[in-house]
Amino acid sequence: MTEEVQQNWIAKFWKRIGALFIDTLMLGLVGFLLGLALESTFVQIGGWGRLIGFVIALVYFGVMNSKLFEGQTIGKMLLNLRVVDSENQTISLGKSVLRYIVLATPFSLNGAQFSNEAMLSNLMYPLSLIIFGGLISIIYLYLFNRVTRQSLHDLAVGTFVVNANIEKQEVGKVWKTHLVVVAVFFLAAAIVPAFTGKLAQNEPFKDMLAVQSALSNESGVTYATITTSTTTFSSVNEGTKTTTYVTAQAVLLSNNVSDVEFARHLATIVVKNYPETMNKDALRITLTYGYDIGIWSQWLNHTHDFNPSEFAGEE
Repeated sequence: MTEEVQQNWIAKFWKRIGALFIDTLMLGLVGFLLGLALESTFVQIGGWGRLIGFVIALVYFGVMNSKLFEGQTIGKMLLNLRVVDSENQTISLGKSVLRYIVLATPFSLNGAQFSNEAMLSNLMYPLSLIIFGGLISIIYLYLFNRVTRQSLHDLAVGTFVVNANIEKQEVGKVWKTHLVVVAVFFLAAAIVPAFTGKLAQNEPFKDMLAVQSALSNESGVTYATITTSTTTFSSVNEGTKTTTYVTAQAVLLSNNVSDVEFARHLATIVVKNYPETMNKDALRITLTYGYDIGIWSQWLNHTHDFNPSEFAGEE
């Protein structure tokens, strides 16, 4: 049987992505409306807000991709697609929920706010396995498993995304090399924390983690990050100029992103806990206010730039 005939039943890549895009827009609209009504609540719960979006999306995809809605979300209805099993039958609610959990968990955990203690503990091993192993495997299979078009979540529960109202056709098996590649991805993701954990114990990362903790413990700050960077600018008149930065970002509980004095206070904390700042050209403090509930996010940012020499007497 030719590839062309097989694709009559199995949904093509871009059609499937189109349905997902429509569903993402629908969930984004729900998140936007919730944000209008519950902004202050979402800000207060901080990183836990992503769990709200996860649950909403879980209900949406879990219920609608099951037999209760004939295996069709709104996006799949519009593009005439359906989630089915190997017998071209719609799946149970439980299987549909598990399918979405496998798909969404790596994306939901990616970018989540974890404490320094969690980042340096054994918890990082399963987190790395789920986040990086899951993300890379899902994307890889979406792109390269062209025979069955099953990604990780489909393989986990034995489902296919097909063109609705088309009789089942025989499809080939997943290329074994794909499964080997996925296994390698998960293995690599599982051992990465062994190297990053050692790196975090060395200078200057250890000092930078101390700064992050100090900033996060400040009243009114829910979460903070710190990075170093270098920019290079070239011009005919001035030649090549390199500028080094220390950049700290603080997520606030209230919309005080323009508060210069508070930014200066945080800059003092950075200099005190990370003396290497004095050897940089600029110290940048970004104050951030907003929320992220997974299906929708809204942020306000204001960047305050300081010359490290201003804090020479405050180390």
